[in-house]
Amino acid sequence: MLRRLIVLAGMVMMAHVWVADATSQVRQPRQSKEPPLKIEGAKVATEDQAEKLATEAYFRKMGGKRGLQTAKVVSVNELEVDIKGFAQRGDRVWEVRIVGLRGLKSVIWVHAGTGQTLFLIPTER
Repeated sequence: MLRRLIVLAGMVMMAHVWVADATSQVRQPRQSKEPPLKIEGAKVATEDQAEKLATEAYFRKMGGKRGLQTAKVVSVNELEVDIKGFAQRGDRVWEVRIVGLRGLKSVIWVHAGTGQTLFLIPTER
């Protein structure tokens, strides 16, 4: 049983298709047929920009690359509260998740207007 589970886990890991983008970070290709999210007129207007800023902030904070990492925008949120030093109520933020080979590594908000990042997970290093 354990052997079958190990083989199945290996097959699942090998089934992921990875491509390198222009910033030499590793990303998964978009799986859905939905168009990419955009915020017209924002400093950080596209998913790619938000993912790049979040990935750079992650590697700066965590001390360099640690295995294959994937950055993926999961949503655009309008804040209902002020966050001191980061954003005010009504501001929009990109929620980016950084995933490694062993699961979720970080959740980062990228402010659409300023490009500033805020780590939700991990809060400290």
